[in-house]
Amino acid sequence: MITLSEIAKTPTLLASKLRKLEMQGRFNAALQGCLEVADGKAYIPALGGTSPRERAELLLRYGALIGFFGHNSQVVNSQEQSKDLLTKALAEYIDLGDEQKIAECENYIALAYWRLGELNEATVWLESSTARVSPKRSYARLHRYIVASLVNIDRKHFQENVELFNGLENDFLLSGNDLLSGMYFSNLGVSLKDLGQKEQALTCFERALRFFELSKHRIYTGTVENNIALLYKDMGLYEKAHYSIDNATKIFLSAKDKTRAGYSLDTKSNIFLSEGEFHRALETIERSIDILKRGENAGYCVESLLTRSRVLLHLDRFADAVLTLMSAVETQRIKIGDDAAKELIESFETELSHVYSERVTAKSLGSADADGIHLILPRSLGNYPSYSAIRINNSFLEAYGLKKGTLAVLVDETVKRGDLVAIEEIKDASVRCGIYDSDFGLVCLDRGDQEPELFDASEIRVLGKIIGVGENVETLPGQVVVQPISV
Repeated sequence: MITLSEIAKTPTLLASKLRKLEMQGRFNAALQGCLEVADGKAYIPALGGTSPRERAELLLRYGALIGFFGHNSQVVNSQEQSKDLLTKALAEYIDLGDEQKIAECENYIALAYWRLGELNEATVWLESSTARVSPKRSYARLHRYIVASLVNIDRKHFQENVELFNGLENDFLLSGNDLLSGMYFSNLGVSLKDLGQKEQALTCFERALRFFELSKHRIYTGTVENNIALLYKDMGLYEKAHYSIDNATKIFLSAKDKTRAGYSLDTKSNIFLSEGEFHRALETIERSIDILKRGENAGYCVESLLTRSRVLLHLDRFADAVLTLMSAVETQRIKIGDDAAKELIESFETELSHVYSERVTAKSLGSADADGIHLILPRSLGNYPSYSAIRINNSFLEAYGLKKGTLAVLVDETVKRGDLVAIEEIKDASVRCGIYDSDFGLVCLDRGDQEPELFDASEIRVLGKIIGVGENVETLPGQVVVQPISV
């Protein structure tokens, strides 16, 4: 175990150095040479010979730094280690009766829970911090607002966030802490952006950039670039959006912040999605998820999974979209609760309404269990005056996506050679599907299972052209989601 004397002349000087590096976002530099890592766990230097106050401050600084560093570098169990050290520091400060430092410890513990996506626990610690007696412009008091705003943003309580920050601008500016001022404008900007107040949001982001440059915090500068990219995306300024997000990603990678680099790819994917570049959006979000799944930030993972489900909707891969959504919903339910999980589903349904046309009622043709169903159609199939459906009871047409048990969705449109159609024999009302051909008064139907069937044109009725295949979805009772098929 390395000793304190090996890394600093005095505990006070060491604590001051660690705090300065933390305020600049130089977490790796702060910890380099100060920690031992064994079996995936970081060990702080021996604190023998320190006073109770010195020991408490060093525990606080190391606990905070391990939380930041572990979050960025995706070190497993880093937040648990951070909370452990911070809880020890908290106990020391309780014995010392220092209310401000107690509140500071509680804020950092709340921050560790926020990184894990455990927002309810984070709120409990913030409520405890709020009850502490701290001057209104103290670091502890102002930092408490910053962490609370992060929780609000993750809960999408944007108006509540604006109200939280109301009247606090002067307190942040007069505190003399450029980092806190930058975080104030950055987090307020996010809420204004999502409330549709784009110009005010951009002003906040520009002010945040100036403060982060003054504080020399490159990682948070990248975070603001990420948020500016999202703002430009909402404004339809895609070239500017790509420029900002590419700049953010470069900053994160150079700072070795894997977590935020992964999340910036989620932003990049959303820009592609807004541009209609669905395949590029999917490729990008897959890279994002691959990075984020290795870390501990559940909130970022949930957002990226939701983005993936939205992209898949636009690619007419509804089943995959639902599976991805369910993964995000389950994580959200465990970490935050049922209400947050329902909000994810509502967000998905909103996207669904953008991608798919209004629901239509289809009549059944030769299949009673398909009668009265409601079809959810992609916009590309939503322009026909009427629809009908047939339940597929065999496997002959699987090559065209018509699996047994699915619905073939038909429209009343003039059919031509090579179309996939459904016909009905007049004598017994039996229905067959296959590739259509007609000549010299004969109709040929190729079902793909045997020799093509021939019918006298006067003895059959063409029910319609098959344009899609539908499947019932358990999460949407009574609804059938239709995907296009092509021959």
